[in-house]
Amino acid sequence: MAMSIWPTVLQEPQLRRLLGGQALADFADWLDYIAIAAVLAFGWQAGPMVFALLAAAMGLPYLLVGPLAGVMVDRVATRPVLIISNIGRAVATLAMVFAPGWQVLLVLVALRSGVDAFFTPAKQAAIQALAPKDSLMAANGASHAINQISKILAPALGGAAMIWLSPQNLFAINTGLSVLAALLMMQLAPIERRLTAGKQSIWADLGDATAFLRRRAILQVALAMMGVGYFAIFFYDTLLAPLTRDFGLSQVHLGAAIAASGAGGVAGALVLGLANITRPFRIVALVSWLSGLGVAALGWMQMSVIVPSPVLFVGLFVPLGFASGLALVSYRTIIQTEAGEDQIGRITALSEAVNTLALLTAPFLGAWLAQASSIGAAWICGGAIMLGVGVAAWRQRGYLLAFGGVRRL
Repeated sequence: MAMSIWPTVLQEPQLRRLLGGQALADFADWLDYIAIAAVLAFGWQAGPMVFALLAAAMGLPYLLVGPLAGVMVDRVATRPVLIISNIGRAVATLAMVFAPGWQVLLVLVALRSGVDAFFTPAKQAAIQALAPKDSLMAANGASHAINQISKILAPALGGAAMIWLSPQNLFAINTGLSVLAALLMMQLAPIERRLTAGKQSIWADLGDATAFLRRRAILQVALAMMGVGYFAIFFYDTLLAPLTRDFGLSQVHLGAAIAASGAGGVAGALVLGLANITRPFRIVALVSWLSGLGVAALGWMQMSVIVPSPVLFVGLFVPLGFASGLALVSYRTIIQTEAGEDQIGRITALSEAVNTLALLTAPFLGAWLAQASSIGAAWICGGAIMLGVGVAAWRQRGYLLAFGGVRRL
């Protein structure tokens, strides 16, 4: 396990600007999330099905718009996509200030997710182009660490700020953050990467990407396993606010739990950033088992009417975030290593579409189980699925991650 080169990665001026813009965008996203969750759970007293609809509003655009967005990212310059997508997010977030009810709010969430469907593949393409090839794990670790630091600070600050501010005030603040992110992206120089010619239809380009995927077995395995893992997470994750409420805890504890998960994610990203992990599926297996046990434990406590202390409740989300961070960075590095520069946008978008299929089914199944039995039952079921992911990942432990691709020993 060789030490990676974090300083070299962070000394790349272009990459620093990209990660700086991502930091602002991610902070705004997580601040929005706590504001949306709080206004639904504590302001409008929304039930489990509304939170399932929230998950669908956040994810459906990645399925409908995402694949086409990936084609466009592989056709056009990356810098303008990064700029315009942040401006679009600012406009959609500003409109949330004036949402009269949860129905309008969810429509606006869906519109903003449609814009974000362009940002995600563009960001991944930029990381692939700007990071040294032997430092992709470190670059992805830095990117994920930024996301998780935002997950720590934004919910904690947002939850505390709502003692004095309304969720609408937070939406207004987030609008300004998205504008600042767009301004920082404007400081990027043109990003050099190989693009598709754009001489055939968008659907033909998308077909080329699926054909490429069929020829890369390891990409199929990684995308499928990531999709099942997200299915497990989405089965229970949208029920975090109601679970917090059922334990008799407040929105402050909800924000602290999200922040604790972010702290674990930062730790996981740092581990992969400081060590060149060559067998990613072993990591995925171990952390899936850890996550599954922790999630099931929370569900068992809810069903057994065992109320955890605020410290225990929040503390359990540290290892859950750690596990999620290790798995996600591993998956992204496999994708960037295997996909070519002129394919990364489409492959990233396809991976987001796979995750969205999970998002469109798991939350509703989890909400149905929560209504039919209890919220804890949904958490136990999600944990069991995650344990199964760990078993499947362990069967792929012979795969070795190399700079030129992933090969089996």
